[in-house]
Amino acid sequence: MNKRVYILTAVISYLVLLIATIPASTISSIINDNSPIKIQGINGTLWHGEALTVSINNSIRLQATEWSFTAWKLLIGQIAIDVETKYLNNNINSEIGTSFLGQYFINDLSATIHAKDLAQIAAIPLAQLSGLISLNIEHAQWRQGELPLATGEISWKDAAITVAETASLGNISILLTESDQQLLNAEIKNQGGDIKISGSAELVPESDYAVNIKLTPTASANNNIKQSLGLFAQRQRNGDYVLKKSGSLKQIM
Repeated sequence: MNKRVYILTAVISYLVLLIATIPASTISSIINDNSPIKIQGINGTLWHGEALTVSINNSIRLQATEWSFTAWKLLIGQIAIDVETKYLNNNINSEIGTSFLGQYFINDLSATIHAKDLAQIAAIPLAQLSGLISLNIEHAQWRQGELPLATGEISWKDAAITVAETASLGNISILLTESDQQLLNAEIKNQGGDIKISGSAELVPESDYAVNIKLTPTASANNNIKQSLGLFAQRQRNGDYVLKKSGSLKQIM
C-alpha cells in the first residue's frame, strides 16, 4: 500500500512540475494546428497564463483569457483549470476539465450574454431575440457519445421574440436538474409578458428528447400573437396552447 502511495506521489509531482514549467505556447501550437480553436497572443505556462484572443470555429471570439491550473484535483483523477475570459465585453468565469476516465466537466460557470448575440451563435432562423441571458451552471458533465448532465439555472430577463410581431415573454427561468433516470431535465416558467409559460423539457434514454410546455396568452396578447402560437402549438378549449413534442436529438442537431 505504501509503495503505491509513493508511486502516485511521484507521478503527480512529475505532472505538476511539467505543468508549472512547460510554456503555454508549446501547447497552443498543437491546438492551432489540430483543432478549430485558434489561440493568439499567448503568454505564461500551462500552470498559469493568458491569451489575447481565442477563436472557436471562426465564430466565437474570446478576449483577455486567463487560466490557472487546479493542482489538487490531480489527487482525485481530474485535470482542471480555472478560466476567466470575455465574450463581447461580457465576463465569463468557470472551471473546466476532464477526468482520467474521459469525462468532461464544467463547474461554477457564470456568464451573461445578450439574447441577440446568442441567437447569432446558435444560427436561429427567422426569429429575433432580445433581452439579457444569465447562465449560472453549478455543474455539467458529459462523455463522448453520451447525453450530458447539468444542474443550475438559466435566466432570461426582459425576454422578447420577434417574428412578424414582437411578443414580450417577461422574465424566463430555466432550472436544470437531473431526472430520476439521471438525465438532463429543464423546468421552464416565466413572470410577466404577453404569454405565460410553464412546462418542461428533458432528455430521455436512447438519445431522445421530450418537450411539454403550456403557453397561455395574457390580457396584453393581441390576436396576431395568439395566431402565431397556433402555428407550432395545439390550441386547447380553455384558450391555452400546448407544445408537446418528442423525437430523436439527431433530428434537431
